[in-house]
Amino acid sequence: MLYKTVSLKNGQSASLSWLEEADFADVVAAVNSVIREDKYLLMVHEITDLESERRWFAQASESGMRYLVARINGKVVGGASLTPFNGKRAHIAEFGIYIVKTYRNIGLGTIIIEELIEIARKSGFQAVQLSTFSTNRRAIHVYKKCGFKNCGKLKRDIKFTDGTYADRVIMELLLVPEW
Repeated sequence: MLYKTVSLKNGQSASLSWLEEADFADVVAAVNSVIREDKYLLMVHEITDLESERRWFAQASESGMRYLVARINGKVVGGASLTPFNGKRAHIAEFGIYIVKTYRNIGLGTIIIEELIEIARKSGFQAVQLSTFSTNRRAIHVYKKCGFKNCGKLKRDIKFTDGTYADRVIMELLLVPEW
């Protein structure tokens, strides 16, 4: 279901819609293209089991996850999720995003992040947290531009398939000013 249509820096439009089961094959193809880059996602192996993805989606949706899919000219080019923690951390949501390589640097990531921040606010979350690799300077720049602050790092927490390491940077955005 269409959530919103947005304009990008390059003059194109992107449609943002809520993830539905019919999207799984296209979303998995997009995610797999980012996994193959071995630079941005924690996953090492491509997703091959669509049935497992359906089960994951059903369980995550039931726990309150919100997942926006981005399309340009009908093609899935990215997506992002906002997943609530539970228990004593139920007031916080975790954020994750991916953008297919040829669709980066056109403002899509910033737009998606800003939309999910607004969704988090309207949903009553008090904070949004994320982690990224220290080597992903572009993402860190965009997160800071959207209001996220560094709040820590885990040294050499990420080991790439080529044997090199990166720190994992932890960031958060407080949505409640009196915190």
